[in-house]
Amino acid sequence: MSAKMNRERKMWLWTLLLSSLIGISIWYGRSLLNAPVAEWGRETVRTFSFFTNLSNLIIIIMAAALLIGRGRLDGFFKSPAVQAACCLYIAFVGLGFWFILGGPQNVPSWLFWIPEMTAHTLSPILGVVFFLRGVPKGELTWKHPFVWLAYPIAYLVYWLFRGPIVGYYPYFFVNVDAIGYSGVAAWSGALIVIFLVLGLIMWRIDSWQANRQVRLSATD
Repeated sequence: MSAKMNRERKMWLWTLLLSSLIGISIWYGRSLLNAPVAEWGRETVRTFSFFTNLSNLIIIIMAAALLIGRGRLDGFFKSPAVQAACCLYIAFVGLGFWFILGGPQNVPSWLFWIPEMTAHTLSPILGVVFFLRGVPKGELTWKHPFVWLAYPIAYLVYWLFRGPIVGYYPYFFVNVDAIGYSGVAAWSGALIVIFLVLGLIMWRIDSWQANRQVRLSATD
């Protein structure tokens, strides 16, 4: 990787890191301020049980690990397939928020517009840009989009078990009390298909960009 490309890659990683960190810090801080200290552990679990917050946390960890450039986490996130998966998850956060959940609702003050515009909007856009500009190309295969389904499927299963225990659900499409198991199954199937289609599109883009890089190198 050239020095110019490496600088650009770090720029996108820093932007991703700050966008996601600002967003979930505001939400997390609000949840702690509205709860007694004894409930902070429960509030932490609740906050990061939302797909948005959990996916933004993954982005923060990935960006920080790659920027530090050493250690086990860096070794894990150096894989282009892992980076691409993280980009897919955060991109889905934006798509799901705007096109499935309907965008911002009942935002209490201007302060809480910041995470709506960062963690819900800017970070997903930056995730796509980072995939296009910063993730090394040519390493993905058609199998990777299927492997990437592990995270959203595990999340859905988690809430099928956790929801009845805690008495609430973070999203309507996993709310068994509201739409029943058949409704949850239908929504889950649709969301899994969307994830898979997006993953396959990323694989094809990866292949196209890799082939283009080879052609450009051959003409130099």
